[in-house]
Amino acid sequence: MSHLAAGRRTPLVPGLGSIARLLPCAPALLLPALLGSATAAGAADVAVVMSADVDAYTEALKGFKASLRHKVVAEYDMEGDLDRGRKQVAEIGAKVKPDLILAVGIWALQAVAKEASTVPVVYAMVLNPPSVIGSGAKNITGASMNVPVEQTLRMLKQLGPQIRRVGVMFDRAKTGYLVARAEAVARDEGLQLVAREIRSAKEAISALDTLGEQGVDALWVLPDETNLAPAVLQQMLLFSYRRKVPLIGLSESQAQMGALLSLSFASSEDIGRQAGELANSILAGRAPAEIPYTTARRVRLTVNLKAAQKLGMEIPKSILAAANSVIQ
Repeated sequence: MSHLAAGRRTPLVPGLGSIARLLPCAPALLLPALLGSATAAGAADVAVVMSADVDAYTEALKGFKASLRHKVVAEYDMEGDLDRGRKQVAEIGAKVKPDLILAVGIWALQAVAKEASTVPVVYAMVLNPPSVIGSGAKNITGASMNVPVEQTLRMLKQLGPQIRRVGVMFDRAKTGYLVARAEAVARDEGLQLVAREIRSAKEAISALDTLGEQGVDALWVLPDETNLAPAVLQQMLLFSYRRKVPLIGLSESQAQMGALLSLSFASSEDIGRQAGELANSILAGRAPAEIPYTTARRVRLTVNLKAAQKLGMEIPKSILAAANSVIQ
């Protein structure tokens, strides 16, 4: 049975334009209990909650449907409104009673993450999902937008033996989990992560001064709202050029601004496919708690040769060969 929220679909709204726009600051909501259970056999019913009707999310839903082996019976568009999302999730529990819910985007995940429910939830197109769902949720997994930390650190290592100490700034509530993971990976790669915690953009300048005093060889922009503030990015770029330290960004636009390299997710549709594969596993009988969330498996590398010249660096041929885009 097809079931649309309030019997209507919404028109296309403008795209988000940047990763920062995909990271809205909004409180999680307490919602009514959902009903339903996963099925291990036969066709299952899946309900979809979209944060907004934008291209990136639409592409993710397309990929999800392409890989899903079950039925999408209801689609809801929150239109970026968490209160609207709360009402939609209540309707899903009362009327649709699906075997699984797909939450596309961080608003949609927020609308269901705090729910004391047995209904499995799979998300797609979310940065730093542990900061949204916490450690207590047992019914949630999904496909994040994060680039694997292993990939970024190995790319840094390829720049040459002069890269030993990698500086990062982070907000513990948002990317503390990511820093813990990166520290372990850095040790395995023979690198050292030098991390400085900040809680606001105002603290970034003093944190950068400290990183400079500690002699970091590279600076890495973590997918953290605090780092994404324009003023903070500008300070990172100034730090990079003044100290001749490469800056590694997380979007092609940051490479265009002056970062030496950037690594970002390459396909919203493929992230949706990953979410569909996770949903298939859950609906075949696996518990969501047993399935780790995924990171982007298709990654886009951008190299800025203008930045390399300013830094007095030569980009290794192995990195240039792997680049999807080169800024000359």
